Amino acid sequence: MQDKKKGGGLMKIVDALGKAEKKRAVAQTVVAATGLGLASVIGMLTLYDSFFPRYERPDYGVTPGVRCYQTMNDPPQREELSFTSNDAELKGYYYETSPSKGLVIVVHGFHSGADDYLPIIRYFVNNEYSVFAYDGRGVYDSGGDSTVGFCQSLVDLDNALTFVEHSPVLGGYKRFLFGHSCGGYAVTSVLELHKGISACAAIAPVNNCYTLILDKGKQYAGAFADGGLPKTFINAYQRILFGKYSKCSGVRGINSVDIPVLIAHGADDKIISFDGQSIISRQNEKKNPNVRYYVGTGLLGGHDGIWHSERSAEYRQKVAGDLKKLKDIKGGEFSVNELTDFYSEVDDELYSEINYELMADVLKTYDSALK
Repeated sequence: MQDKKKGGGLMKIVDALGKAEKKRAVAQTVVAATGLGLASVIGMLTLYDSFFPRYERPDYGVTPGVRCYQTMNDPPQREELSFTSNDAELKGYYYETSPSKGLVIVVHGFHSGADDYLPIIRYFVNNEYSVFAYDGRGVYDSGGDSTVGFCQSLVDLDNALTFVEHSPVLGGYKRFLFGHSCGGYAVTSVLELHKGISACAAIAPVNNCYTLILDKGKQYAGAFADGGLPKTFINAYQRILFGKYSKCSGVRGINSVDIPVLIAHGADDKIISFDGQSIISRQNEKKNPNVRYYVGTGLLGGHDGIWHSERSAEYRQKVAGDLKKLKDIKGGEFSVNELTDFYSEVDDELYSEINYELMADVLKTYDSALK
């Protein structure tokens, strides 16, 4: 047993050395491309990588809402399928319905996984659309030691579509796309790479992940970013990490096709600003005549709030208020058991209720491609 521990410890050291050597090699490539100092580049690599760790499933005992298939009330039947995206095996979930109008590929946003969109998946299944969803690289049940970067969502979708196209189980369907946030960037950008898509719906999509990471770099790095280093660094590092994908954008993808596309965005989105990094702010660049827009306002104006109902938004506010009152009573201290007891009283279905008006618009977009 002791030898195994020593061996395991040695392997961890070797692995760590391997990663360190790889980082130094990447840093030297960036230095050669930019002329920046090696020490500064290594520091930026470390900062960048800290933005994109691996994301495990949350503790569902203290995470409200319909987010876990195993605890979902009356879940739609699904089959697990796996495919490869570069060096990682990704876990996919196939929800079959019959009769079926087609297959919706659902692409999750950043800091989330496929199961976080179970209410939407259920809605599609109940409305005669089969679904294929998956956890991206470095997320939940998929492989990968990190999420790499925002562009990874496009890389994974490109590989997912190739898998679907060649799958004896999934390949016979008409294909539709649905994505939220970075998933919205992926489903619009991929239209330039895969021409067999019937229709697409993107919720709160960012247009270009290069400019997004640049914008977030300024937000997190402050004055360091204002000196121009992140722009030079990010430009080179994105090309190294993602190659051709780093040049893709949602608008370019949309304009490469004439299929029905729905772009939905919240007017008060604090993550992907309505007038900043969004696709919806670039309506004057649109060439596809079949693009429509949906704007969420009020309680539906946020990044996640747009795809939830007003009842859900009001209930979430109530839950947050009740939790704050309890924290005040407890002096800000909670045991895990107390927090679990609190969330056990939350109505998960109401907490996750979807925006049926928006989803009806999504179905209208898809159905228009069937005519």
